[in-house]
Amino acid sequence: MDMNVLCISPYQSMHISVQQIYNIYAKKYPNIHVYFEKLDRHEGIPALTDMINERHYDMVISRGGTSALIKKISKIKVIDVGISQYDILSIIQASSRIDKIALVGFPEITDPFQKVADRFQKSVPVYSVQNDTDLNGTLKTIKASGFNTVIGDTSVENMAEQFNLNTIFITSGEETIKNALLNSFAILEELSKNQDQKQLFIHLLNEFNQFFAVFNSDGSLYLKSDGFFNDDTLWDRFENTITKKMTNFNYNNSYYKIDSKEYQNKLIYDLRREKIWNDSKNTDFAQLLMDDDKSIQISNLYHTIYDDGFFNKLETYAQDDTNIVVLGEKGMSKKYLSIMISKYSNYKSNVPVLLNLESEKLFNAAMNDEKSILYESGKVCVLDKFNNLPYKIQRNFLNFIDETGFASRNKIIFIFEQKLSDGIDKNLEGLIANSHLVTLKPLSDVIGNSVSKLITIIINDYAKHNAKMVTGISDLALDYLLNQTWNNNLVEFTKVINSSLAATESAQVGVKDIQAAEKEYKDLKYLYNHDHKTSYSPINSYNSAESKTLHEITREAVTNVLFKNSGNKTKTAKELEISRATLWRYLKEDN
Repeated sequence: MDMNVLCISPYQSMHISVQQIYNIYAKKYPNIHVYFEKLDRHEGIPALTDMINERHYDMVISRGGTSALIKKISKIKVIDVGISQYDILSIIQASSRIDKIALVGFPEITDPFQKVADRFQKSVPVYSVQNDTDLNGTLKTIKASGFNTVIGDTSVENMAEQFNLNTIFITSGEETIKNALLNSFAILEELSKNQDQKQLFIHLLNEFNQFFAVFNSDGSLYLKSDGFFNDDTLWDRFENTITKKMTNFNYNNSYYKIDSKEYQNKLIYDLRREKIWNDSKNTDFAQLLMDDDKSIQISNLYHTIYDDGFFNKLETYAQDDTNIVVLGEKGMSKKYLSIMISKYSNYKSNVPVLLNLESEKLFNAAMNDEKSILYESGKVCVLDKFNNLPYKIQRNFLNFIDETGFASRNKIIFIFEQKLSDGIDKNLEGLIANSHLVTLKPLSDVIGNSVSKLITIIINDYAKHNAKMVTGISDLALDYLLNQTWNNNLVEFTKVINSSLAATESAQVGVKDIQAAEKEYKDLKYLYNHDHKTSYSPINSYNSAESKTLHEITREAVTNVLFKNSGNKTKTAKELEISRATLWRYLKEDN
């Protein structure tokens, strides 16, 4: 008797673990066919309903709020993975350094947590909810009561962000997942129903994408993803493209690529949105800054470092017509901060666009292209390290936005990479004066308690996305981290901790793990910052397309020195050892 089981994992590490465990025991249960999906209840009832109705299932295995929701919308038997005593004690230990923390969740999570907390005399406030309305009100109450961190599952994690609450994700260990899976198999072996099999997406489980469509052998539509249901225009573009037997198309300033494969007499199309902006002739001038795991982690870290006042200011700045200047040291993930600002803005349907002004050639080509983003409206545009660009490019861009009204049609975020103590160049004082200024403090200014919270969030995020259990960091390792100088701030800090989490062979990260990760980071940084030494002459690799005349090189040098001297022509001429008349000639030609 063949039977089907659907495993719905609310988070990535469970999605990985349940498949790995199943692979170990699959041969013992040849008549049980298991299908794996990653979906959380916050993604909506329609998506969950479509997934359950995709084929006939004898049982569904899930966890927490997702499990509770499935029980309400379906008559299929549901097995809740749950959490074990060890899982609960691990999360309590991992969050022991954080004060004002509470557990929030559905009874499937809160009931066993409360029992273990009582048994081991752990004082952690527990709040149980029944639905999203309860959850919203509970989180609002918790925030008003002075709590800054909550423990919960993905449902809690997604809603807690609205209240600027940090979250500690509670995961189910491998032993817990294994027990749930094997118990479900034991139950299924007692069932006697005859069921027809549909084995359609098992080969797509590791590549699940937002947009996909499946067609029968006669060309009729069998199934399409929610992404297509929610965007009729995108679906029309997709259908038109496959009808013409093409594999790519442009839509909403994004480039889409189509892959296809056959499986059991069905044709499966997988649509992927590329991150690179398609700017007609110049594909390198603009790039979409997409929300991904890294930007979500950076958002959590910022919410730990800064209070509600900082984010209230960002939201206010994002919703008016004034440009924003973000100023901070290297490694503070300023580009990812622009994603957060974009979410607050009036252009919430669009992701921010990173403009590339490093090359004057690219900028000039974009200006001359009537289809360029420079002539569009309603975008959040980001200019990275604007204060470090050559003076001529800065001047040309600022003149362009004034003359064309680009700044009034779009929200511009200028990123300045520098220390606060370096001050502002006089040539950019006008830009600063007419913009909202957001200054970021370096990691060295973050107090010890906040650093402990940062570490907890990184460890918890690692556990969420990797099937490896690390309960925390030793006291000695914590002291070592608190006394380090992080020259590359958050970037270096997060990379070192993630590397140590991957390398450690114990349940806790130790000092040696941190030191090894630091060395690895410095070695990689050295490789990236030093040119490869070749045995041939540099002349052999000379690119004539990028060549400049001696006159152009001289004129560029003159402009850069003038910029450095804040427009002082006498000082510039003296430093270059030329006359003021010669200087004036170059400047006149430059204009």
